[in-house]
Amino acid sequence: MVFALDVGNLYIALGGIENGTPRFVFRLSTDRSKTGDEYAVLFNNILNIHKANIRDLEGAILSSVVPSLTVALKEAILTLTGIAPLVVGPGLRTGLNILLDNPGQMGSDIVVAAVAALDKYPLPCVAVSMSTAITLGVLDERGRYLGGAICPGIAVSLEALTRNTSQLPGISLEAPKKIIGRSTIECMQSGLLHGTAAMLDGMLERFEEELGAPPTTVFTGVSAETVLPHCRRPGILYDAHLRLRGLWLLYQKNTKR
Repeated sequence: MVFALDVGNLYIALGGIENGTPRFVFRLSTDRSKTGDEYAVLFNNILNIHKANIRDLEGAILSSVVPSLTVALKEAILTLTGIAPLVVGPGLRTGLNILLDNPGQMGSDIVVAAVAALDKYPLPCVAVSMSTAITLGVLDERGRYLGGAICPGIAVSLEALTRNTSQLPGISLEAPKKIIGRSTIECMQSGLLHGTAAMLDGMLERFEEELGAPPTTVFTGVSAETVLPHCRRPGILYDAHLRLRGLWLLYQKNTKR
């Protein structure tokens, strides 16, 4: 079993992956103030909850978009398991043919999503990860990573609205009864949910025009299930564990001969 951590700005998704399939998945709030020892205790408790024996772990890998936490998490895994984890970044074999102007700038979260999408889905393909930011990564019909787009996530948009306006309240991210809101809260909900869905529909339509073929589209991330029902583009897939599977694939590429 491989211990995989996908570290985002809001949440840490961690899982025990066997043969590409999660044996368990757990999600923690990202806490930059915690030490490696504190995270080691949390990880130990999670393994115990899921009745997973530390001795069953053959290795570990982590992807992080929070550099200030990476060292603490590496220490936590080493303390708990005695295993030094692989870290997604320069020097790790990905199997991707990356056509960016500067491949080193490609975020680790985008890398793991692209690796998993390339392995699992028909090409061309767009992997859409929805968390603090919404990232759209594009693979062409030859499996080359072309690039994509980065947009504000739904929680970031809500925070910007409430922080920078005097009269707009904090709201829950629920769908309003109608797209045309009849109250301030409904108008905000409509703009956030339907507006984000319409943006994604429009971006995917433009990607298709540039690719010259309709891409397979797969959504993942903490906000994907909230936004997906409001998208009108047909055939969008949902894969809750896309990035964790990408981490498992990267572990295999870098440890197996």
